[in-house]
Amino acid sequence: MDSARVASSVAEAWLALVIGNTRLHWGYFVGDRLLNVWHTPHLEREAALRIQSSGFDADAWHRVPGLVYSEVLDSEVLDSEVLDRPSGSQPSSTTLSPRSLWIASVVPEQTALWANQRFFDNDRLNSRVNSRNQNSQVPARVVERSQIPLQNLYATLGIDRAINLLGASHLNCPVLVIDAGTALTFTAGQDGAVLGGAILPGMQLQARALAQQTANLPLADDWLASQADLPKRWATTTDEAIASGLVYGTISILADYLADWWRQFPKGAAVLTGGDSPTLHALLQQKTPEIASRVTVDSHLMFKGMQRYRSGAILLL
Repeated sequence: MDSARVASSVAEAWLALVIGNTRLHWGYFVGDRLLNVWHTPHLEREAALRIQSSGFDADAWHRVPGLVYSEVLDSEVLDSEVLDRPSGSQPSSTTLSPRSLWIASVVPEQTALWANQRFFDNDRLNSRVNSRNQNSQVPARVVERSQIPLQNLYATLGIDRAINLLGASHLNCPVLVIDAGTALTFTAGQDGAVLGGAILPGMQLQARALAQQTANLPLADDWLASQADLPKRWATTTDEAIASGLVYGTISILADYLADWWRQFPKGAAVLTGGDSPTLHALLQQKTPEIASRVTVDSHLMFKGMQRYRSGAILLL
């Protein structure tokens, strides 16, 4: 690609989509600037086709169930403060006009939907959508492991973990990325290379497992959101006992991994990201403030990684 086309591609509007185990994470960029962020559950085929056929215009998101929207207030930097809007708000009051969609995914079925891989039957819905908006499809590019500029990427490393680590590479020091999502993952890197990590169930996944696999151990789906304060450690109700085990158990794991990390890399950085990261950091701060003070929370780390990946991939086109 010649330099003029590279410059044009780098500066255009584009969408980043990070497909996690339970949610879709969307970021709208103009060039390197992140302007809007929103999150949805995994969507069914009809909803995906409707959004794609609109060219990802803002109005197409109105009927998306479970939408959670955040607006980046200072669009000049990627780690801006965000303003959370109520569930059901649309991604923007203005028109979105992305020229491309860049996808990082750990869920093949959702990848196929959003990457326009038409392995489905060409039924009446496909025909109706395609005939109405044949020219509105936004071209999609899926993150390729071979093009992620990190060394020691082992074959089974999750693309989401690699993208998060890439997003933290600007720190220019050994870094431990802790992703508090469906799974709680630890991914360490140094000098542009993966050092290793660990995976365990996230707190809400642990809670659902207890509710599903045992009798008389109920816990509300949104229990973690209500954990503004540390729970009673020695509980006298079942709900409190579960909360105690999950919170103190997870904090102990965090503290142990962080302590070992800083033993090996005393000046290393630690970044906490993922949907549960603000709550988990607040609880960690109450329990071990000296550890929490050394941990940075970055809700947009995945999008920093997507921006860096795209900038490098454009040069290879």
